[in-house]
Amino acid sequence: MKRSNLLKVLSSFGLLVAFSLTGCAPVTVSSIPPDAGVYYKKSNKRIGTTPVKVNLYANSKEVVVRKEGYFSKTVVLSPTDPDNLDVKLKRSGKVFLLSRPSGADLYVDGQEEPVGRTPHQIDYDKSYRNFEIRAFGYESKKINISDDPEGNLVVDLVREPSLMLSSSPKGMDVFDEDGRKLGITPMPVPAVEEYTVELRKVGYYSQDVTLGPGTESPFVVEMVREPIVIIHSEPENAIVMHRGVALGKTPYRHLVKKDMDLEIIFSRYYTQKITIDPDSPRQIKVKLDPKPYITVQSSPAGAELYRSGGVELIGKTPVEILVERDTALEIHKKGYTIKPFTLSSDSNLEITVPLDPTTAGLEKTVVIDSKPSGAKVYRPGGAELIGTTPLKQFVSYERTFELHHEGYQTKIVTVAPDSANNIVFALAKDESARSVAISDPLLNTPSSF
Repeated sequence: MKRSNLLKVLSSFGLLVAFSLTGCAPVTVSSIPPDAGVYYKKSNKRIGTTPVKVNLYANSKEVVVRKEGYFSKTVVLSPTDPDNLDVKLKRSGKVFLLSRPSGADLYVDGQEEPVGRTPHQIDYDKSYRNFEIRAFGYESKKINISDDPEGNLVVDLVREPSLMLSSSPKGMDVFDEDGRKLGITPMPVPAVEEYTVELRKVGYYSQDVTLGPGTESPFVVEMVREPIVIIHSEPENAIVMHRGVALGKTPYRHLVKKDMDLEIIFSRYYTQKITIDPDSPRQIKVKLDPKPYITVQSSPAGAELYRSGGVELIGKTPVEILVERDTALEIHKKGYTIKPFTLSSDSNLEITVPLDPTTAGLEKTVVIDSKPSGAKVYRPGGAELIGTTPLKQFVSYERTFELHHEGYQTKIVTVAPDSANNIVFALAKDESARSVAISDPLLNTPSSF
């Protein structure tokens, strides 16, 4: 026999001899921290404060070591144990009631609403200590909370006879008749007695189903999709219009009960029309085509951009212009010759037009006047008013103007670098504006207006 085993046997034998001679076997109970109370577990009779000597007269004894702020601890004392026993207590902090599975509701007798849900921190300021633990699909269980716990309380719940509730598609939320969410399909549900649950999910019609002991497992619920269409656009945040009314911006979600004609509108993009109906795909993506905006630069910058003919001024370079078809344009700048060019929808998004300086001596300022003076000077077509005669104009090429004067006929004139410095254009009276004689049927005499 090994020496260590022999020593244990001799020690136990010595204790038995001591017990037979004295009638008791003393055991000293110490604790960390000290000054803990020691009680007989069965009678709750206080023995003393650690370290304390406990005399054992017969069988083993269960004692409880207690100290405020610590979990109590039950230990078994035996005549064959060493004569000293150290008990290490664990600081209590907070006491929790736990359940497996977690998330069970806690009820107190006489109350219809739960007072909490596991894991639940025990509030010893409350008077109640008895709880009933309930979880969907599990047998309820009652528990008493000790005033002197030895640690967190863990309750294992027993599953009730169940069936598997599923759905097509999966992932439906399951609610009981009180509107409380029970879980997500597929999930096991009780099959003890008959009851009704509701299946819900965004984009689908809700469905009530009744389950019970006779329900087959798995029980699959076929869900019906609501006719909801989500419209996306590229780019996003496009306006969705219906009969001139803005419904919202993409991505736009709409419940479709009948055919609808929509317009998808976004600045600087072509509007696109679509039709949706209850059978449309759930996700619709509309790709918008950008409008062909082209930025016209000139070298040097600051030139005037006109449509061909110099009638319509678009702006000064750099200037952006929408070109949906072949468009003839001209660039004008004092000291430079007119530069005609053409853009199309396939042109680069940015172009630069180089300008050529005019030949020295072929530019000057001409004073345009009229007889009578005070005529309004327009570019050809009357699209843009330039000024009133007498009017100074810088001329580096042949230019055409229209002279308008009330009571006189419109006169189209042309000036060029070789014109006189001061040109007076005589205006012809507009004979169509003279008085018109009519016959007054009441007086039978001519009258005028």
